[in-house]
Amino acid sequence: MIFAEDQRRQINELLQSNLEQPVTVVYFTQEEPSLELPTEVEVMPCEFCKETGEMLKELSGISDKINLEVYDFIRDKDKVEQYKIEGVPALALIGDRDYGIRYYGIPSGYEFTALLDGLINVSKRRSKLSDRTKHILGSITEPIHLRVFVTPT
Repeated sequence: MIFAEDQRRQINELLQSNLEQPVTVVYFTQEEPSLELPTEVEVMPCEFCKETGEMLKELSGISDKINLEVYDFIRDKDKVEQYKIEGVPALALIGDRDYGIRYYGIPSGYEFTALLDGLINVSKRRSKLSDRTKHILGSITEPIHLRVFVTPT
């Protein structure tokens, strides 16, 4: 079990009081190859995929508004392309539509809080941005790929 009982209780209380609509967590992992691959095919082991999968499975068991879909980065290329996934472990948070929210790496420590906040925001189907900010962002005419990097402390 990833979460201690008091953590599960706190997470449950937070999600119960804040999740409005269902959210799907689309999780991309990579299993160890079960067969011998040709030498020209290099498959790097996925650090933290197992732990991330266990955490997400437990999290989705806490709230019936969190649905978990699991795909293999190597085998499920159609889903990888659909969600524009660049590596593993990766999460896409999906509500009534795909908002483009992605997490790469294990969401532990402070990143777990950011994941919970992302789940809540997607479930509300609206952002916390001010009308002025939405107006300014609405004037952008070219695609922008925004990334936020964090490091463990």
